[in-house]
Amino acid sequence: RRFGHELDNLARLPEKATAPLLAGDRAARPPWFATAYVPGLTLTEALHAHDGPLPAEALWLLLREAAAGLAAVHALDMVHRDLKPSNVMLTLDGLTLIDFGVARAAEQSQVTRTGMVVGTPAYMSPEQASGVRRSTGAVDVFALGSVLAYAASGRPPFGDESGHAVLYRIVHEEPDLDALRDLDPDLADVVAACLDKDFEGRPTAAELVELAERHGPFTPPLWPEAITGPLAERAAFAAKVPTVEDLSVAAPAPTPEPGPGAERAAAGPERPRRRRRTRVLLAVVPVVVATGATLAVQLLP
Repeated sequence: RRFGHELDNLARLPEKATAPLLAGDRAARPPWFATAYVPGLTLTEALHAHDGPLPAEALWLLLREAAAGLAAVHALDMVHRDLKPSNVMLTLDGLTLIDFGVARAAEQSQVTRTGMVVGTPAYMSPEQASGVRRSTGAVDVFALGSVLAYAASGRPPFGDESGHAVLYRIVHEEPDLDALRDLDPDLADVVAACLDKDFEGRPTAAELVELAERHGPFTPPLWPEAITGPLAERAAFAAKVPTVEDLSVAAPAPTPEPGPGAERAAAGPERPRRRRRTRVLLAVVPVVVATGATLAVQLLP
């Protein structure tokens, strides 16, 4: 039931905000769904490719793109609830948010109970960490502030532990924004507003889009060269539509057994024959979600 509910939500999401839903079957055993392949890098991968934090211009672009996606989602009275670097995909065209809770829903044995907390500790809002109120778009804005701080420094603003210590700091202590403030004081002020302990004091996603737009224009190439290169490679991979020949599997020719009296080469022991393997290319990565586990199958060259 939870899977079906989240699948309905995924179908409602704007295509510009996340990977489009292609197909799904909630009645199958196990239930499954498939989304379009996103030819991008997660923010975590992007920082690794860049060998460090992003420059200020890229951070303003990250803010605009992520806030625009959240604004479209919040306009439907929906909430992501688990925004973090691994759920932010940088692409040549901008940015895509992924994982709106369907995979987590499939891992739950029953419908979410009252008091259950959904999210990743280092990127939770104070109200999520304490469970004192229902999640609204303000929790995504708080998480976006933490994601920006991570992109500017390489670590979350309240630490990256997964236990109670980081939740305590989120609720009671101030974020570490020193690296961001040294890089761009104006952006640091915006992020500090996103990380306000009081959800009513945070800007909305739509307001963040307007703030970021003032620091444009953002023209291609959108991201630093070290990130654009890998993005171009993945975009080229996704653009190649497989043919029947690409997907056909050639059976290896059988090796004849030597008959009685057959002579063997005297040059040494016979080396085993290598079986040819057909390279398989897929433009869409199928994702199967089953109860208790999430399985992603990706066939690459």
